[in-house]
Amino acid sequence: MTPMTNTSVSSQRRAPRRRQRGLTLIEILVVVTILGLIAGIVGITVANQLEDAKIDTASVQIKNIGDALELYKIKFNRYPKTAEGLQMLVKPPKGKKPLMESVPKDPWDGDYIFVSPGTHNPSKFDLQSKGPDNVADTEDDVKNW
Repeated sequence: MTPMTNTSVSSQRRAPRRRQRGLTLIEILVVVTILGLIAGIVGITVANQLEDAKIDTASVQIKNIGDALELYKIKFNRYPKTAEGLQMLVKPPKGKKPLMESVPKDPWDGDYIFVSPGTHNPSKFDLQSKGPDNVADTEDDVKNW
């Protein structure tokens, strides 16, 4: 038997190198860009849905407050005056039972505007939220007329 040298043993043990497959920088950048675009589209869609939900919430709250005001009229034969405000639904006169536990704020954390008798509903009342821009009498207001 012939003795083998160290170099011949190590060369026999080496397997042929396989090319390792990895992602190039360009491929990674393309994937990150695509993911960023998708996240941006989803974010915009979610934000729009959230704003629509706030508008729907304001409409429902205006209807509920309006229903409570109608009950107030049945009980007291009149709507609260503008100066009395919506708090009359929480603390009605003559120690009567409240018609609402509390008057909610609109979804943008503003107070509802109550006018009685109403300018737009002269025989009833006007009720509105200032909407997302928090400015009264603009296009984005939520109203009962």
